[in-house]
Amino acid sequence: MKRISLILAGALACLLIASVGTAAAGGVMEPPEPETPKINTTCTTSSKNVIGNKVTVTVAGKNVAQSQEKFAKCPIVKKVANKNLSLRIEKPLVFEGFRCTPRVLTGGEGTVEPQKVSYNCLFRGADTSTEIRLKFKVTYNTD
Repeated sequence: MKRISLILAGALACLLIASVGTAAAGGVMEPPEPETPKINTTCTTSSKNVIGNKVTVTVAGKNVAQSQEKFAKCPIVKKVANKNLSLRIEKPLVFEGFRCTPRVLTGGEGTVEPQKVSYNCLFRGADTSTEIRLKFKVTYNTD
């Protein structure tokens, strides 16, 4: 019985020393990364698959961390839009961290009228509250 109580007392002492040591050494947390309150902008890209060859993408972001601001800038926005437009398929797609969901607004398939599609893409930060939305509508040509 004495041995068990001595072992338990020793283990308790080790735990106490370990917790005091970590609190004194590394208990300081880094401040959170600064965030941009809101982003509202537009980017323009071109695609041979749409009528008029020009697509305007609306970018809306909130709580965008500095490390993730690049996802709200035009080079990546154009890349995401062009990927969706080049595939010409209306199914959800994940690309460059954005989850894009298309919504077909007209029949288009098997008819004479061109197909109109609205895209809504969402990027969520993994360890921050970053949220970036892309919205664009296109009318595909019937070639």
